[in-house]
Amino acid sequence: MRSLAAVLLAFASSAYAQGLDRDTLLTDAPAVPAVGTVRIAGAGVATEKSDSSSSSLTGSIGWTPIANLHADVGAYFQSGAQGPAARVRYQLLNQLSHGLDLATGVRFKTVGFHPDQGEVEFLLAAGRRFGRFEVVVNGVFGVETGGENGKDVEAKAFAGWRFNDAVRAGIDSRLQAEVADEAQTAPPIGQPLVSTGRDYDLTAGPSIAWMVTRTIQVQGLFGVAQPKKTDITSPIGVVYASIDF
Repeated sequence: MRSLAAVLLAFASSAYAQGLDRDTLLTDAPAVPAVGTVRIAGAGVATEKSDSSSSSLTGSIGWTPIANLHADVGAYFQSGAQGPAARVRYQLLNQLSHGLDLATGVRFKTVGFHPDQGEVEFLLAAGRRFGRFEVVVNGVFGVETGGENGKDVEAKAFAGWRFNDAVRAGIDSRLQAEVADEAQTAPPIGQPLVSTGRDYDLTAGPSIAWMVTRTIQVQGLFGVAQPKKTDITSPIGVVYASIDF
């Protein structure tokens, strides 16, 4: 009986050590999957505007070739725009050993703060479980590619409650703001600066996640979006599913 209890404890500790390794709908995970894991994910995004609606589908495939290192390629969505993206993350700390899940990474994407400009993002993600309560925060610094050298900062956060091993609900959010825009030009002397809408991008709302099996997870979010360079506030819905092999 003691040996069985020891095996179960070791298995639970191993699973717990894996940490918060699944991305939420808006926030990057602060941990990475176990070595050898292949994760395939897909998402559907729908937004409603005053005069139109739009929807899109995205997907990605990722692999953990060695301990603490995970890479994935696919598509990245943000406020109605999407494009190819690639991400590499390395987990620096885990909660079981260090009291905190912490990962750093870099993402290359073709859709940046300006949809017509690509971007390189540098990511720091931290997260921790406090019993059934979970918190994940991201800090991101992005630099435009293509010679424009625009820069932006991004904050993402998730806070949720785990009702049991399978179901978790919480609030997910993503806020992005530009700190330098090399492409912006000043108006002619004597002409007023014409506003092109808000200078930030915000998506936020309640979300729920369900582990259907040990390897399959489904997530959903219904919230609001305030796209950059507009004065629009519109509802947004996201459905996401992932499976591990």
